[in-house]
Amino acid sequence: MKINPFKDANLNDLQQNITDFFINHFKDKKLKLKILWKKFKIKGNERITIMFIPHSEKKILNFHISIFTISSIAAFIIIIVLVTSILIIDHSSTVKEISILKRSETDSEEQLKIYKEETEILQTIFEDGLKPVLENVYNLSTGESRKTLWAKGGVNNPNPAPDQTDDDSIELNDSAMKLLYMQEIKHELEITKDVVGKLKNFLNNRKKVIENTPSIWPVEGYIVSQYVEKKSPYSLKRENHRGIDIETFPCAEIRATAPGEVSEIKWHPTLGLTISIRHKYGFTTSYSHCQRVSVEIKQKVQKGEVIGYTGKTGNAADYMCFYQIKIGTEYVNPMPYLNRISK
Repeated sequence: MKINPFKDANLNDLQQNITDFFINHFKDKKLKLKILWKKFKIKGNERITIMFIPHSEKKILNFHISIFTISSIAAFIIIIVLVTSILIIDHSSTVKEISILKRSETDSEEQLKIYKEETEILQTIFEDGLKPVLENVYNLSTGESRKTLWAKGGVNNPNPAPDQTDDDSIELNDSAMKLLYMQEIKHELEITKDVVGKLKNFLNNRKKVIENTPSIWPVEGYIVSQYVEKKSPYSLKRENHRGIDIETFPCAEIRATAPGEVSEIKWHPTLGLTISIRHKYGFTTSYSHCQRVSVEIKQKVQKGEVIGYTGKTGNAADYMCFYQIKIGTEYVNPMPYLNRISK
């Protein structure tokens, strides 16, 4: 007959069967455990006699003690030994760590001493070398007074405390003095960083002006005639010599002194073959007495690019380049611009 687990009667029978199974299964083990525990108690309650027999004729001492007591004493001694060993090991490691910390403290003091010496050297270099240079460059670039460059700000104390020399006065210890010294250096380095940043911005803002300013020699040679008003060797009249004559070897390369656009190539009865270049910021440069040219009108040229070659065209007595600079409609002396700055 099959059991239907969904019926209440069958379900109760199933539960009873499971219960009986576990009772019968663990009954034998429970009985064994009881027997073992009984044997353990009997064995542990057995008494052992310890006798102390003196060499003299005194009374013999007898001690009766159970195995449980002996086991408890032995376990207690083992626990004491283990705890003591752990404490000794921990104490040894602590002593070792303290020793390491002491050595580290000594090393740190030596390092601080070396660091202080190097800091003082750095401060001396900064005060005697870098600081004056920064002051001069800052004054030239920004136009501001150098006296306010290292100002620390704040106001003076209107009621300064009088000097105290008694034992109750508060004195700064060596560590505090070192801290103040380091803060002073940090303050000046921060100001230096700010100054360098201002100088960088100043140079960046003028970079384009420098790049587009005529600032190199147009040809290799030497100057034989300055920018002055002089008497013309041809007409014996006084005239303005609005440029400089640079004498050189035949067919020397003539280079553009700034980036720009070729605005004119013409023949002049006196100046001969002449090239004119228009630059940014109102600059115009002219190169005369050319033998031949290597550019065309409206051609873009870069600073240092070859635009022609020297000759003796016009009224030139020798191979040379007559170099002129004009800002707007006014001619200027080219001499201050011949400084070999290429960029």
